[in-house]
Amino acid sequence: MPEYPEVHTVIETLKEFTLAKTIKDVKVLRAKNVEGDLSSLIGCTIKSISQIGKFIVFHFDDSKVLISHLRMEGKYFLRKEDEPYQKHDIASLIFTDKTALIYNDVRKFGILKVSDEQHYLNEEPLNKVGPDPFKMKDAKRLENCFKNKSIAIKTALLDQSVMSGLGNIYVDEVLFECKVHPETPAKLVNYEKLSEILLSSRKILSEAIKQGGSTIKSYHPKEGVSGNFQVSLKVYGKKDGICPRCHHHLRKIFVNGRGTTYCPKCQKNPALVKVIAITGPIGSGKSEVLRLFEKHGYKTLSADLITHNLYKEKSVQSEIKKFIPTLIIKDKEIDRDYLREYLLENPNKKKRLEKYVHSLVSDYIINEIKRSKQNIAMEVPLLFESHLDDFADEIIYVDASDEVRRKRLIKRDKNYKESLKINSSFNIENKKKATHVIINNESIANLDKQIKTICGK
Repeated sequence: MPEYPEVHTVIETLKEFTLAKTIKDVKVLRAKNVEGDLSSLIGCTIKSISQIGKFIVFHFDDSKVLISHLRMEGKYFLRKEDEPYQKHDIASLIFTDKTALIYNDVRKFGILKVSDEQHYLNEEPLNKVGPDPFKMKDAKRLENCFKNKSIAIKTALLDQSVMSGLGNIYVDEVLFECKVHPETPAKLVNYEKLSEILLSSRKILSEAIKQGGSTIKSYHPKEGVSGNFQVSLKVYGKKDGICPRCHHHLRKIFVNGRGTTYCPKCQKNPALVKVIAITGPIGSGKSEVLRLFEKHGYKTLSADLITHNLYKEKSVQSEIKKFIPTLIIKDKEIDRDYLREYLLENPNKKKRLEKYVHSLVSDYIINEIKRSKQNIAMEVPLLFESHLDDFADEIIYVDASDEVRRKRLIKRDKNYKESLKINSSFNIENKKKATHVIINNESIANLDKQIKTICGK
């Protein structure tokens, strides 16, 4: 959908080809998209074209106005008056110089409305359009509108009745620039940060206008011309790309149904509790670390325990049976020994199972984080692979010497050789991403001392 800069560029192009032209005839090819009598414009001359939010307003010499919104894929084309109409043409303004301005809309969501200078600002749809960032002196309006709203700040900024001009592309860019998580409740964004958002909106929209907007999918300001600002976009459309500020991977989520790209490290949600993530190789003592965090008042989540409980659910068992038909259920639980042997012989099924179960575990943990009122410590062996590090304020990498890990595995697991094999392929590079590294070779007391330091006790 064309946004404020793209609409501005369209207007500048329209000015180039239509100002001072007089209409000698009109054609309405799809009446559903036209409100008012378009034929009343016959004999009128276009004297100026203005912009209100994402609306284009044609002003005529007899005080009539034509309001236009391009919506998803609306476009204007200048053609010769005798050129045949195309499939998605909606309406045509035919000028005395034998040219015609065609409004074309593949999706047919755009509108054309005839009004007059006296009434058009007080009628729908323009009476519901808020001021754009360039017309706002300060962030007081934003503060007043958002102070009691629990909706996501992204959703709030997309409300054109509050502030017009920011669409999906530029809200993502502005929130990234201001280090604001798109799901932050609007009421938690203070006046200082709203002022920063307003200034950033002006800056980013101004730069986009200079570059002709962003050519995203169907938008082009005119035939054969593309906007260049997409080259300058830092986050929009760059899912899994690298954050230009902190070099973390960018993520894509959906906020009120709108695709949203952000940096989970730079843009933290203040509505969420503090989250400590615990990871490391098998046998390093991650479970001991988790228990100590519970002792110090943290709510604890174990990915392994969550997985174990998921395997007891009938719906999960039924789903797994779809790709492992021979799955054995004993006492209403999956036979883990059989499953382990089966997966060793069928590595392709192992990948499919991991993808399915890891998704369930991640969803469970994310939901727990979002609804918890208590700080959380979560033990997740595949922390980075699952992207759950995105939700962590601090990351603890628990390690131990090879000999200590080996002894622990022999003591607790008859299949310890398999665990040793998994450890040999553990990504040691993840250790560098941790906030804290704990070497767990000594006593519980020593381990607790390290945990207390991390807890600030």
